Amino acid sequence: MPDFHLPTTTATLAERHETLWLGLSAVHKDLVALGAKKPTAPVSEPVRIAAEGLLSECASFIRKPKERLPVAAADLAGLAVQLGQALAGLEDWESRHTTWDEKFNCRIWNLHTGYRPIMRLKPPAAALKFERDDMDYIRGQLVVRMKQRERRAYHEGFEAGRAARAGAPTDSLSARAAAGQTPVEAGQAAGADPLGAGSGGMQTYPRLRGLA
Repeated sequence: MPDFHLPTTTATLAERHETLWLGLSAVHKDLVALGAKKPTAPVSEPVRIAAEGLLSECASFIRKPKERLPVAAADLAGLAVQLGQALAGLEDWESRHTTWDEKFNCRIWNLHTGYRPIMRLKPPAAALKFERDDMDYIRGQLVVRMKQRERRAYHEGFEAGRAARAGAPTDSLSARAAAGQTPVEAGQAAGADPLGAGSGGMQTYPRLRGLA
């Protein structure tokens, strides 16, 4: 099943990525072969136009914000390197938006809804016929939210413990926490020494303030 901790995508974008990868890979393979024989040979106009079209299509997956569209290199070796970098960028994007499905032993896209293996990797026939229940997505999101909530509760408890060891009054901490301060900030504002300097810096336990 998909790993909901990873970025998700759509079936349309996944299909577009696979089609683009196949086209770019084919052109890159031909250019590498030609560039090995004549690395400094100029790129023909039809090849240049095709390469720039592919690089433009790759921009949706690999271009950084505000980065300009690349211009195709003038020689075969340079263009082969340029397309190789774009191909590596596509594969990096793919690795971040896919996961391994143990059910069918194939790599699948992390989709918002639905189920789609990576087609070029020739998944088993059973994976092509499988239809994922959208409840899987909802359950996955719930698991992520629960883990985030557990981490937040642990962090808040840890900060509250540090404030308690600093000796800040409980009522003062509560009032300042209600005002939007963290337990540590509240303890410091109350005049507490977070390092226990008043006891030589060795205090590692909360002081008992009374048994009332």
